[in-house]
Amino acid sequence: MNAISKLAKDALELPPVQRLTLARILLDLSDDDRDFSPDVEAAWETEIARRIEDVKAGRARSDRFHAVFARLDQRFPT
Repeated sequence: MNAISKLAKDALELPPVQRLTLARILLDLSDDDRDFSPDVEAAWETEIARRIEDVKAGRARSDRFHAVFARLDQRFPT
């Protein structure tokens, strides 16, 4: 089995969140204009987990779809 096939097989066995993290890392590394930092990646993972917990606990605020896009239309008129 070649290296890429083995990597793909191993990646498919990861839990979904870890697969997404791996995908994000690979995409970040393929962008020449971006620097990959494990510390920054870890900080984002912590922030994402905090936001998910806020949503689950009912602490997150949200706006209706139309209100959000109305503000965007005001801010960035065509």
